[in-house]
Amino acid sequence: MQSLNISTAAMRGIQQALDNTSNNLANLDTVGYKRRVASFSELLSDSMNEQPAADSVNRDTPAGLRIGSGARLGLTKLDLGQGSMKQTDVPTDVMIEGEGYFLVTRKIKDANGAIIQEENRLTRDGNFKVQFNADEGGYVLHTASGYILTDNNGVPFVLPEPVQSIQISQNGELMADGNPYGNIGLWKVDNPDQLQQVGQNLYDAQLASGDNPATKYANALEDGIATLRQGALEVSNVNMMEEMSQLVNIQRAYQLNSRAIGISDQMMGIANSLRSR
Repeated sequence: MQSLNISTAAMRGIQQALDNTSNNLANLDTVGYKRRVASFSELLSDSMNEQPAADSVNRDTPAGLRIGSGARLGLTKLDLGQGSMKQTDVPTDVMIEGEGYFLVTRKIKDANGAIIQEENRLTRDGNFKVQFNADEGGYVLHTASGYILTDNNGVPFVLPEPVQSIQISQNGELMADGNPYGNIGLWKVDNPDQLQQVGQNLYDAQLASGDNPATKYANALEDGIATLRQGALEVSNVNMMEEMSQLVNIQRAYQLNSRAIGISDQMMGIANSLRSR
């Protein structure tokens, strides 16, 4: 019976690892996507020390017989490796070189159209577009999902009129038609594994409406651990060959545990038939 529990727990974890690998492959071409790596941990184990006889030869392992309960998916760790650069020459495309995340925001409205709160998100996706926003009363830089880029105080950039040219320096200074509009906020997260993914290549910033991000995160541009590159995008850091190799390993592990369940079922059937005679 224990073998059934071990193989079942393993197959459950392997299925979750398969889902993780599938998600990585699905985001192969997603701008700024960071792959996740599945790691397993052992479930509760025990040791039987009441052996009828001592070993006749020397052993390196501890005395007794170790009995495990299988394994589970312990963590999907975020791989923070830098993705390669894709040159686009689009002025509103911005690539992060180094650590850090853009802070983007959008307003949440009720059924009557009244603004009730602001929703703050972190992202590495620097594919921004300029569009008029009635709530802000001007033109803003927004993501494909409608979130607006903010400055180093967490305030959205608002351009009062259409502009002909936009310049973004390496230290984040944004200028439009020669007029300065502040500095882009780029924020360092101490433990990115704790970031909660909320879809659309976004992470929950864990900031309430109106909060200054500087109270929670360090400015990566001021700390010198990151720079910005205008006219380029950071592509996904997913390695297709590595993910396909992982996919083969997952398939083999699933087949092995599936066969172990079948053999355990046969052994239990034999034991039942012997008792019935």
